[in-house]
Amino acid sequence: MTSLLQRCTVLTTKAEQLKAAQRHASQQREVQERTKEWKTQYQKLTVADSRAACLPLAEQAARSVADKRSHLGHNAVQVLERLKSQEDIAALTSDAAWTRLLASVEGLAQELEASAKAAWATHLERQGALEDPEWLENRAPSTPMNAAAISAYKTHYRSYATLAKLPMPRTADDVANLAVFIRECRAQVAKVALDVPKDVQAFFEAIQLGTATLSILTPNVLLWLRENGQMERYKVRSAGQ
Repeated sequence: MTSLLQRCTVLTTKAEQLKAAQRHASQQREVQERTKEWKTQYQKLTVADSRAACLPLAEQAARSVADKRSHLGHNAVQVLERLKSQEDIAALTSDAAWTRLLASVEGLAQELEASAKAAWATHLERQGALEDPEWLENRAPSTPMNAAAISAYKTHYRSYATLAKLPMPRTADDVANLAVFIRECRAQVAKVALDVPKDVQAFFEAIQLGTATLSILTPNVLLWLRENGQMERYKVRSAGQ
């Protein structure tokens, strides 16, 4: 028969094993929680860092970012030293070093985001303003060339406006595409003729209304059509057709 001492020994061993298992499970949960906390803040930092890299930051902003990055590095070293000395990640739960580390990651991410927004706003301002499509359409005489240029302008302007409304660039492609859209918009504006002679304007308005007659086809209109390569664009038909 098993002696009482032997039974006690077995129970003690099992109790110690249970405590060890519970301690291990607790440490595992702590590892998972700390890892989740770190990943959440680090992901925010990674996104902010990549966006801030799209444009050069202002001098003061760059210094502030550098200071916060240095502060983060210092806090990370402290946490690493705590782990090396205590070898117990559960201790980080109540350790102020871990709280400081998370706060410094969040602080750097916020600083990068604010700096990226300021850099984007400055970049947009330096590009100069573009004409509002409605203003351009109302201002420009109604000619086929103007209509084609304004139509293309609207397309590029919509793409430009979508990027310009962003609080900051998402990737470097946004910065590159913005330059393309601005260049295309200005190229189309350059094609818009705002000084079309009155009789030429009257001719095109009559064409659009379907009321054009030979009486409005003045020498000046013919000259303008010839100089702008529009002579073959129109055909003469009798009113009875």
